[in-house]
Amino acid sequence: MQQKLRGLPSLTALRTFEVAARYCSFKQAAEELCVTQAAVSRQVRQLETQLDVELFVRSHRRVDLTEQGTKLFQTVHRSLADIAAISYEMQSGPRLNNINLYATSSFSRLWLVPRLNQLRRAHSQVHLHLISVEENPAMSDKFDAGITLGLEDNNAYQSDFLFSEDVFPVCTQVFLEANPTANSIEGLMQLPLLELDAKFWNAKWWSAVDWSFWFDQQGLDCADVSTDISFSHFPMLLDAVLQDVGVGLSWQHLVQDMLDDGRLIQPVIERYSAPERKHYFVCRKDLAEKPEMKLLRAWLLEQTAIFRM
Repeated sequence: MQQKLRGLPSLTALRTFEVAARYCSFKQAAEELCVTQAAVSRQVRQLETQLDVELFVRSHRRVDLTEQGTKLFQTVHRSLADIAAISYEMQSGPRLNNINLYATSSFSRLWLVPRLNQLRRAHSQVHLHLISVEENPAMSDKFDAGITLGLEDNNAYQSDFLFSEDVFPVCTQVFLEANPTANSIEGLMQLPLLELDAKFWNAKWWSAVDWSFWFDQQGLDCADVSTDISFSHFPMLLDAVLQDVGVGLSWQHLVQDMLDDGRLIQPVIERYSAPERKHYFVCRKDLAEKPEMKLLRAWLLEQTAIFRM
């Protein structure tokens, strides 16, 4: 074991790599780490040299993970999340109102973070430690609570159904005015479409909902569908949609706020509803009666009630 640890890469390089891989952007990694973009590039190059592998495919505007890079990212991301969780648990000590809440980066960034001020105003005694993951937390790790995709049967946890998935295309009004054919399914099939790459779905419980699948659910032959750009994470795809780059598939619970305020529109009425693809709030039974956990549970159920109607 000691000999294996001597071959461990630089922890700074691993941390830098994890952030760069999460964003698929050296620029955004530099912003999060408060360093220069050149410093991020040097750390990644150092890691690639030590491991003797290419971790990113570099292009002019973006970087994408290689197969080896994806494997390393999944391990490093999970390990750092575990370290962060146990560190927080140790630091918080006997403060019983701290809750470690696991959720995907998409749900955290697009649904939960915009509502944190609302949660704080309603229940100031609830203190969250948000942990962003790309797969369900392992119940064997005894995490406090999480928003999970699907449900693992475990007697140590209780669960509440929050919502099922409802998937449909979105774009901006500006894009639709420039591409009026986008207001019909047949017209969409003639446009370059934005796509989540296949690796995004590796950590999910269910099969991919990509454009080919979505058109197939509408009873259409999707053999000639053309996708223009692919993205490793949904928030990146949505950023491109908001910049009028194209049309992307979206999930109602993640974009409803943007539909309500007009930032996004649904160019066609067709949807793919999947009542079997359920999302849950789960928490440890031994923490379920904790006042802060009961408040968080009730608040989440209230906020997601619209998606269960």
